[in-house]
Amino acid sequence: MQLTLTQPCSRKALLLLVSSLLLWEHVISTSDDQRSNEELSYKLLSISHRTRIVARKMYKILDAKLSKGRWFKKSGNNTCHTASYPTPKKTEDILKLIINVSSAWKYPLKLLTPATLTHLESYDGMLARAIEVKYGNDEILAAAKILLSRIQPGFKEYIYPKWPELKKLRSSNEETHLFAFYKLFYCLRNDTQKIDRYLKILVCRIIKTYKC
Repeated sequence: MQLTLTQPCSRKALLLLVSSLLLWEHVISTSDDQRSNEELSYKLLSISHRTRIVARKMYKILDAKLSKGRWFKKSGNNTCHTASYPTPKKTEDILKLIINVSSAWKYPLKLLTPATLTHLESYDGMLARAIEVKYGNDEILAAAKILLSRIQPGFKEYIYPKWPELKKLRSSNEETHLFAFYKLFYCLRNDTQKIDRYLKILVCRIIKTYKC
């Protein structure tokens, strides 16, 4: 049986979207400049851990429910737009990787929320998860930039690669937009895992008393 995910936008979903945006706007407006490096590191790790869990859940839901999931996996089109970033070793390079990966996701995640509202809105809490991942990524990016500015002032960011299938997220063709969602969730899961893994290494280096 073919799974249909496209649903009409509901008033309830719109209210959820607005209230969630206002809540996260309040959280992000709290300045991190006064936090110590240790406090910022703990905050980063906590948000990263939660974001990783939510991103993994989004991927698992779509992977489990799509009747075409196997075809998507065998398509061979599984290269992510952040794949070119080198493996870091130094503390400042770890922070640069976190900043670069998070920045590369900033625009795709901005478009993910309205696309989810259009196509996956009423599907197993996807809209709320999309909002949470977006603002979790924003928080990680902001805090990582503050930490790096203390360790290595004057850092210049990369020119971030574009997500090649963003327009497909809002395609009226179901197969097209479902494939775009599937690939985005696949790469998002991988990158949130990568950020979380390197943040654990970072915390071990910054906080000597942290049990690694």
